[in-house]
Amino acid sequence: MKTVLLPQKICDEGLDVLKGKVEVIIAPDPSQETLLKMCVDADAIVLRTTSKVTAEVIDTAKNLKIVSRTGAGVDNVNVEAATKRGILVCNLVGVNSLSVCEHAISLMMVLAKQLPFMDKSVREGFWKARNANVTVELEGKTLGIMALGNIGARVAKKCHDGLGMKILAYDPYARDFFKDYDYEFVDNLEDLFKRSDFISVHCPNLPETKGMITRELLFSMKSDAYFINTARGVVVDEQALIELLRDKRIAGAGLDVFTAEPPDNELLKMDNVTLSPHVAALTREATIRMATEACQAVIDFFDEKLPKSIYNKKELNL
Repeated sequence: MKTVLLPQKICDEGLDVLKGKVEVIIAPDPSQETLLKMCVDADAIVLRTTSKVTAEVIDTAKNLKIVSRTGAGVDNVNVEAATKRGILVCNLVGVNSLSVCEHAISLMMVLAKQLPFMDKSVREGFWKARNANVTVELEGKTLGIMALGNIGARVAKKCHDGLGMKILAYDPYARDFFKDYDYEFVDNLEDLFKRSDFISVHCPNLPETKGMITRELLFSMKSDAYFINTARGVVVDEQALIELLRDKRIAGAGLDVFTAEPPDNELLKMDNVTLSPHVAALTREATIRMATEACQAVIDFFDEKLPKSIYNKKELNL
């Protein structure tokens, strides 16, 4: 019987997919030290976000044939090392896009309606907060979308169709797919950052996107604009963003992702920032989908079927 290692426990629905078909080993903790000890005999790894399948793990796991991610990102897998060994790296394109989309829009709504401030005011007896005139409407505002992939496209559609927002988009690869939509595309990020009332980031973590949102871009934003990031923290110059928010150079930010997680910086003390713990993809429904589909990819592979989404399919000539 094949052995499947789980560096972190997954939901019961995911375990049910594996039950009786493979031997399941659940690590007692997600540390790299534990992963290195337990991966020796693993034929497959179902990987969440905390642990990393590094080149050392791949070299240690002599029987490893497939790494199946419970999400779209593969930045915690050394894909190059896996490919050299002929190991499949599977991911789940779009499986959590609805959850992340809704979270991004929720952050926009919270910022626009200043809900943390309003909630605190009521609890502290400051009823006059209702006359502070610090909230804004979303209808008619310009939403700058950075990347129109599965998530960004959903955010754009819901905000345009449902909230009456104008869509300004930057994505060199998606323009032709949205030519029939009432969206305006820009050729550079400078236009997007200067013109948007809200900016929502949805680009993946790739070598070419790391640090893509520079200090210059951030400091070019309107003074009453809001910045939302539910993608990856490393795509942003986080220190520049902290300075921007500290000096009240923009209206605020909604952040689900950070350069280091959990964060330990000035963002934690700022009242013009709404924070969440990299939880955008982790709704109850999405968690079940991610676990079951990641496990199904492993079962399909062991049944000599090609999993639905293989990240390094081209490189493996599959």
